Amino acid sequence: MFQRRKEWEAFSRILDQMLNGRDPHINVEYQDELPSKIRYQMVRLSEKIQGSEQQLKRERDEIRELIADIAHQMRNPLANIESYLELLGDVQCEAERQEYVEALKKTSSQLYFLTESFIKMARLENRIIQIKPDASRLSQTILHSIFQVKKAADEKEIVIDLAMDDALELSHDANWLGEAIYNMLENSVKYSPSHSVIRVSAVQNEMYTKISVSDSGIGIIEGEEEQIFQRFYRGKRTDGQPGFGLGLYLAREIVLLHGGFLKAKRNTPGLEISIFLP
Repeated sequence: MFQRRKEWEAFSRILDQMLNGRDPHINVEYQDELPSKIRYQMVRLSEKIQGSEQQLKRERDEIRELIADIAHQMRNPLANIESYLELLGDVQCEAERQEYVEALKKTSSQLYFLTESFIKMARLENRIIQIKPDASRLSQTILHSIFQVKKAADEKEIVIDLAMDDALELSHDANWLGEAIYNMLENSVKYSPSHSVIRVSAVQNEMYTKISVSDSGIGIIEGEEEQIFQRFYRGKRTDGQPGFGLGLYLAREIVLLHGGFLKAKRNTPGLEISIFLP
């Protein structure tokens, strides 16, 4: 009877510690006896509860950080719209009015881009997007992405050179992988000088398929090879250049869903970003 009371008191102490959010700190080895089994299960339950609470805290912190980032990114476009609307109310010259209207259109496009990027980001991070791989020619996916940046490249008289086997096939989701490659190309066009060349290549061996985009633009400083794939991160050399630091982050998330990874390599000058897919 005395032994049983001690066992119930031990159970009560463990439960009190669990209810107060403390680790029971009991070194319990699993045994066949029922009291020992119950103590073992209670300690395991405590560990599981604490793990869930830590995960919830991390998720709350991430949501809080994301909301702060979104608010920060949208503040300038919204302030610009307000300013241009005030200026439009006072302007008399038609040419000046048209200038403000064009500025409003540009800012509106920035907001649309941000909103679309946030939606994609949320869908990718929460694995809502379903990657639907299909064995098809990789050249078609890459050429479609090149076509999407052609207008911006032509404006800077940038040549995009593609080197790959046209018959190369890869199991991939053409829409989403195409978006990742487009983001890489857009980044290169944006930060490359006029009259330069952007080299795109795709090679395949027994282990992986490597898709690379290499430019001779502003590049990155040493130590930024991993940072440039972080959400909202912009390289130290991008000051004064438009952008939000989302393109390479979204590209990485898409490639991860394909089971691959992204790697950045500093050129002299410029940058090479490569996708590695199994």
